[in-house]
Amino acid sequence: MEWFVKALNKDERGFTLIELIVVIAILGILAAIAVPRFTGTLAQSKIKADEASAKIIADAAARWIMDKGSDNPAPSIDNLVNDKYLDKAPTLQSNPNGNFSITASNGTVTVTATGKDQADKDVTITATAHYEIVK
Repeated sequence: MEWFVKALNKDERGFTLIELIVVIAILGILAAIAVPRFTGTLAQSKIKADEASAKIIADAAARWIMDKGSDNPAPSIDNLVNDKYLDKAPTLQSNPNGNFSITASNGTVTVTATGKDQADKDVTITATAHYEIVK
């Protein structure tokens, strides 16, 4: 018993190996939980940014058609940038190799963004805007 009392009275500083292993294990568990949640949140925010870009393009294309007349085909992204309806050509955040396409018919502009997500699954985002040409 005397050796136990002496061990308690020693004024040693520092951590034991067991304490360090426990702390490292806890940090590992926290990292295993946090990293996938962060990665999923990041991917979702990129898709939301692409949805917002598609809506902006659809609104710009509807304004372009109203200004140019319905006899013109749906504008391309380059038309919208060159005619100053967009500041610059947007890129898909979820996949820089994807693209936006614009179609227009019967008073509705549809912008479709196609690409792949982090898991290499196809992602399609659609936004619409309505227009009416008054003569």
